[in-house]
Amino acid sequence: MTIEKNQRALAQLSAIYRPGTLNLIGGRPGMGKTTMAFHLATEAHLPTAYFSLEMKRDQLLLRHSTCQCPKWIHIDDTATLTVDSIREKVRQLRETYDIRWVIIDYLQLISSSQPSPNREDEIVNIIKELKKMAGELHVAVIVLTQLMRSVLMHDDYRPTLHDVHDWERIGEWVDDVRLLHCDEYYHIVGGKRDLMEVLATECSQDSLPDLQLSCLMWDISSNMKDNIQEISNTDTLRKMLAATEKEILRMAKPFDGNLDWDSRTEELLDRLLDERACILNRMFALHCTEAEVRRFEHVNEALLKMTNRFYEEQQQLQNQLDLLPNTGEHSANRFHLRGEINYCHDYEDPKLFPMEEDAFYGSHWNAMLWAVSSLSQMDAHTIHNGDSNKLDDGQTWAVGPLRIPQFEHICICYLVHALCTHLHYSIPDLLRMTTYWCERSMWECSEAEI
Repeated sequence: MTIEKNQRALAQLSAIYRPGTLNLIGGRPGMGKTTMAFHLATEAHLPTAYFSLEMKRDQLLLRHSTCQCPKWIHIDDTATLTVDSIREKVRQLRETYDIRWVIIDYLQLISSSQPSPNREDEIVNIIKELKKMAGELHVAVIVLTQLMRSVLMHDDYRPTLHDVHDWERIGEWVDDVRLLHCDEYYHIVGGKRDLMEVLATECSQDSLPDLQLSCLMWDISSNMKDNIQEISNTDTLRKMLAATEKEILRMAKPFDGNLDWDSRTEELLDRLLDERACILNRMFALHCTEAEVRRFEHVNEALLKMTNRFYEEQQQLQNQLDLLPNTGEHSANRFHLRGEINYCHDYEDPKLFPMEEDAFYGSHWNAMLWAVSSLSQMDAHTIHNGDSNKLDDGQTWAVGPLRIPQFEHICICYLVHALCTHLHYSIPDLLRMTTYWCERSMWECSEAEI
């Protein structure tokens, strides 16, 4: 039933994209613009030119759980394109395949045919030229666009036309704008779970109202993981790993120590690192040796002991704070205590545990662990104030890649779970990690009247 509802909604949406029109689909990074556009083209069954400026063809198809592209979709994954080059490609495809739709992923990656010191002016010219192309070649042009951070300032995070870059300047050239919103993306309590909303705007055709789609039907990560789980040939997986790591190395450039990544680079690196972890975990499940299981047992036990000791020391510090008076200048309520545990990687002096299986996986362990640790936006585990240790409860934290027959006899601790499910470390990564960083911090919060 969910599939049928999605198909009906996408059919409604596809009906408004008529020849000669320029249409925008906007959303924040990671909201699902690419996935929605690809499914829209798949369901429409119209000859479509799909310009993927961000993602290579194989990556695009893998993330949609397929190795073959529908015959009516013609993917061009050239990384750098101007409107002039897009127009020429569309002209050729129009003559050969009678192209009806042109999908461009995404606006901010299109290069200008008329370079200007002001990128905003370039975007305006690009929009004008795309509208002109839609009319000249009699095609519907659907352009994906990143929305501004101003979305995050709304109480409900629901985007509006004011969140579209330079809307005041480009609005007159655009025929339809749809904006993507998902409560679950922002972890809104009591929100619409597992639903993607395609919001109508003041610039919308045919009075088509807001549409609701099931996020689960095209969860990128889920589809990609399912696809990898079906591969049993380790040579194929090794080739996939090599290609993915090559792209990570190209983007991350670990040798120059450059951490100044823009949001687009961080988003793509995050996806690639997730893909890498999935491939390695699948290889591990197919290949797992006794030596690897013994190493996992050792790491799991060591991290459990470290976590328990950290909790004990944290509780001791909190007890000392609790001895302070609850009122007055030195009130214990003024102080906050936090402890953080994370894997620590030094690219210049890596302390990695060598294993006989290193060659089997063929991973660039040092560079990859550096990339994961550098990109991580959260610690593996955080303890606030005097939190009691409820994680060592004798129940295994085996979920996802940790839930395999080889580990059934192991009570997996929370820190192992956090590293391999909350962050992008694979099980083979975990077996080679040796150095961890534990830190406690205390700060004072108070109000003063003057």
